[in-house]
Amino acid sequence: MDTSILILLVGASLITAAISGFLGMGGGMVLLGVMATVLPAAWVVPIHGVVQLCSNGTRALLFLRDVHWRIVFIYIGPATLGLVGATMVWSGSKLAWFKPAIGIFILCFLVYRRYKPTLRNVPLWVYAPVGLFVGFLTIFVGATGPVLAPFFLRDDVKENVIATKAACQLWLHFGKIPAFISLGFDYTGHLGLLSLLVVAVIAGTYVGKALLGKMSERFFLGIFQTVLAGIAILLIVQGMR
Repeated sequence: MDTSILILLVGASLITAAISGFLGMGGGMVLLGVMATVLPAAWVVPIHGVVQLCSNGTRALLFLRDVHWRIVFIYIGPATLGLVGATMVWSGSKLAWFKPAIGIFILCFLVYRRYKPTLRNVPLWVYAPVGLFVGFLTIFVGATGPVLAPFFLRDDVKENVIATKAACQLWLHFGKIPAFISLGFDYTGHLGLLSLLVVAVIAGTYVGKALLGKMSERFFLGIFQTVLAGIAILLIVQGMR
């Protein structure tokens, strides 16, 4: 792999983990966009899944005492069923659609973020169908945090939101590893790259935790949304070419 691409991926992994540690979401979406611009389409979701597994795992451990475990246990069973169902229907042989689809997905996320509904304290049973849907979706687009976000904006402190969502996402990212192995993806051929990216996201998560409460969220979101929109447009243009 070209050194400049490797440096870009390591830097993006560190920064996006910090974003997720600070905001509780969004970092995985940015990293997905960056990976989709520089990696072969068939590599993106499997590699992204391992990196996000470590990012969410570190975040869940750092905020372990803040996890709302009842939500997690309701969520993970249906999410696993959705993941298995998606694995059964996945066909990764032709991925020409991948880059523009991810670009459109990111732009929809930005619009959705601006006009997102407020779903404060939905009944706990809602996390079962949400888990089923997100479990199915994660094989195809990788970064499903934005889909989950409205359901985690509860009347809890920010640490509860970050911790519970990270624990739910951790389960699905872990499940993607055997799913993609069963689909023929060879993780052993990417161990060097994965090791560097994992170290970067762990460090980034600690940075994000340190920033929590020390930076203006409005300022941070402005930069975050501008960069993400630029990545989305680049992906769509690349796909059209």
